[in-house]
This record gives sequence, C-alpha cells and structure tokens, in this order.
Amino acid sequence: MRVEDLLERFKEESPIAVMTRLALEQILDDQRLDALFERHAVRQKCGELLFSTVADLMGLVALKIKSSVNAAYKQRTKERVGVAIASIYNKLQGIEPAVGRALVCETAEDLLTVVGHMPKAQPAPILRGYRTRIVDGNHLAGTEHRIEELRTLGAAALPGQCIAVLDPDHRLIVDVIPCEDGHASECSLFPQILELVEPGEVWIGDRKFGSQLMMTTIALDKRSHFIFRHALGLVPHWDPIGRRQKIGRVEGATLYEQSIEIEYQGRGLQLRRITVKLDKPTRKGEDEIHLLTNLPQRVSAKKVAAAYRRRWNIETAFQHLAQSLNSEIETLGYPQAALFSFCMATMMFNLLSTIKSAIAEAKGSPEVADEVSTYFAAKEVSESWRGLAIAINDEEFQSLFGKMTLRQLSRTMVDIAKHVNLACVRKSTRGPKKPPTKRKSGNRGNHVATSRVLANSRGAR
Repeated sequence: MRVEDLLERFKEESPIAVMTRLALEQILDDQRLDALFERHAVRQKCGELLFSTVADLMGLVALKIKSSVNAAYKQRTKERVGVAIASIYNKLQGIEPAVGRALVCETAEDLLTVVGHMPKAQPAPILRGYRTRIVDGNHLAGTEHRIEELRTLGAAALPGQCIAVLDPDHRLIVDVIPCEDGHASECSLFPQILELVEPGEVWIGDRKFGSQLMMTTIALDKRSHFIFRHALGLVPHWDPIGRRQKIGRVEGATLYEQSIEIEYQGRGLQLRRITVKLDKPTRKGEDEIHLLTNLPQRVSAKKVAAAYRRRWNIETAFQHLAQSLNSEIETLGYPQAALFSFCMATMMFNLLSTIKSAIAEAKGSPEVADEVSTYFAAKEVSESWRGLAIAINDEEFQSLFGKMTLRQLSRTMVDIAKHVNLACVRKSTRGPKKPPTKRKSGNRGNHVATSRVLANSRGAR
C-alpha cells in the first residue's frame, strides 16, 4: 500500500493525531529546538546529548503516549538516543527555567499566527477593543522522595510553581514564569509579571494579584487596565467617592458600583469598585465578591463582572494540564526537571487548543471549539500515535507535507479537521451536582463485603 493511502486512512480514523504530528513537525523541528536551547541556556551546554532529543522524549510523556521518561526512552531505544537513561535524567535536572519558558512563548507566538488564519473559529472578544490577559499561579504537586536529601522527610516535596498568562480570546497560554521555590508567593513574582504588561491590555486576576503595587504600576506606568478581586489584606484602606449605586441583575447575583480612590507611595489612583452580591453564598460562605478596575465607564459593570467570570478559563486550563496531559510527573523531583515538564505540557495544551480551533474553523462555528473535549482529543493522540509512527516513518511523513509556512499549516490543519467526527470528541455533559449521600456508619479504617451489602439490600426489598 502506498504511503499516501495510509495517510488517508489515518486522516479518516485519527485526524487529531495526524494534526498533532503535523504541527509538531512544522513548529518543533530539531534544528529549531537546539537553536532555542543555545540562545537561552546559560550554564548547561548541548554536549553529546542534544536538547531536541530530550524534548522529543518529554513530548511523548506530556501527551501520555508514554507513561514515564524511562518508557519513552525504551521506545526510542539507546541506539537512537545515543546515551544511557542516566544521561537523560542528568540533562533534565539541569535544564534552566528560561529554556522552558522560551519554548512556551515562541511556540505560542507561532500558534497565535496559525489560529489567526482561522477567522470562523474566532469567538467574540471578551472585551472589545482590548487585548485580554488572565494570570494565575499553579504550584506543582509534591513528587516522590527519590532524591537522597528528601528520603528522610515526611512532608510533601514541592518542586516549584509557574505563573501562567492565558490569552482567552485565542485559548492559548502565551507566557509562563517558572519559579523553582515551591513556597514562594505570587507577590515575589510581581516584577516579572509587570514586565509583560503592555498598553491596551486588560489583566484579570484573583485577589492575590490585586495589590496596590500591581494596580498603580499597570494603570499609571504601563497605561493599561486590570480587573482584580479586592483583597482587604492587600488594599485595606480606600476613600469612597460618592455613594454605592445599584446597577441591576445578572445571572445569580445583583450588581453594585462605587467610585473609590486609593493611594500608594504618594500616588493616587481612582478606581471602580464593583460588588457582585450573590443569591447563594460560595462554598467558602462568601455572599459578596468585590472587583477593582480602572476600565472606563463605557465598559459597563455587567461587562466587567462577565469578564472576571472568565477567569475560570485558566483554572480549567490547569485542570487539563493535570488530567488530560502529563504536566506533573511524580518521579521528577528536581525543580528544573519538573518545571521543564510543566512547560512542555503547556506547549502541548496550546497545540491541542489550536487543533480545537481548526475543528471549529472546519465546522464553521467558533462554539465548536468549546464543545471539543481536551481529554478525548489527547486520548486519541495517545492511542493512535504509535500506530501512525509505525505505518509512516519520519522521513515519509516529512516527504508528504514538506516545509510549510504558518498560513499553509493552518489551511492544512483545517482540511484534516474536516474528517473529525464531533460525536467522538464532544464533551460529556452532566446535570447539576447532587449533595453527597450521608453515610450511615463506618470509617476509612473499616471495610464491608459489597456482595453482602447488595444481598441484604435485595433481601429487604
């Protein structure tokens, strides 16, 4: 059978896997990866083991094609990799955070261009006329105590954290700020976040980002805008300007607005304090949410509240990174290795988001992208990857497509996306959560025989 015929079969049966491999071949070729490493690595050198080889192995793990670094190494075999597995781990634990960050930023820039050539996939912007950025931090989960210095400790070993910046209008994480200190607070990373702020943007964040330093710098120095949740611990004092006014109703809440003024290091800043009075308290018992923003009055309080509600997009992205992809590997205890693994998974998340946009473009509706399940998309890739690699080797795959521009890549992905069966990758919907059933007796230390419980229940009927 001809290679072209094999490819057509995979397009029909596993189009998402074909799109994933195509995008990786085009934007992550070995020469580009090694050049990226040369530009951003300071202490570590390429040596015999190339950075592109390590990235290739970690890509297999991030996409859950292989369960561990060692399993990925065995698939590639020592003959192809050229070094022992110990060299792989030594390389991983020395990759500097700047390298992983550059990998995310540079590939995100390319994918933004690819998505930009998909006009039918673009949803309405969250705030028309502004470029929106959602920021949040993610502390990596504790790892196994394989490192000698950790073996005598009972506490969880935290390998680090990442601040992620999401572009919600294009569904891509455009930047990350890796930090090797798992105990560091987000406040310690504010200077690095502020370096990213540009005029004409709106930065949205939870209460931990709503400090007086952040707000005055964004508004007065960066000439930009923000929507932060008001934290009394960070902004304890403010002067009201006029009375609080009732704005109206939104879903599940009533809106109020009041103009206030704060002062930080001798600099005054006038803000809008928008209160969302909830009909039902949150799980923490809070019945009011206060938002601070410097957006002009032409952006209504309802639009501000709706924009802040989209902050959950980045929480959803973190959930996909942890569950649909393999972003936090328990066996990678060294901070630099763990952070690079997270950055590699972030890049794969962006790739899957681009594929979802290609499907939306092919189907002619931006809403389709939100209907596609990241879990099912990643599952198709992990299940089909090995067969695709065996049927069509790297040389054959490259000869079928050649080197493309980003516009050509976008068009080719959309053509392949036309083969996607939405029924196979659509999200599973569920009804509202029901309260948990109250347990009659017992605790985690006891146990019961399920067969006897069922027999007694049926006998009682």
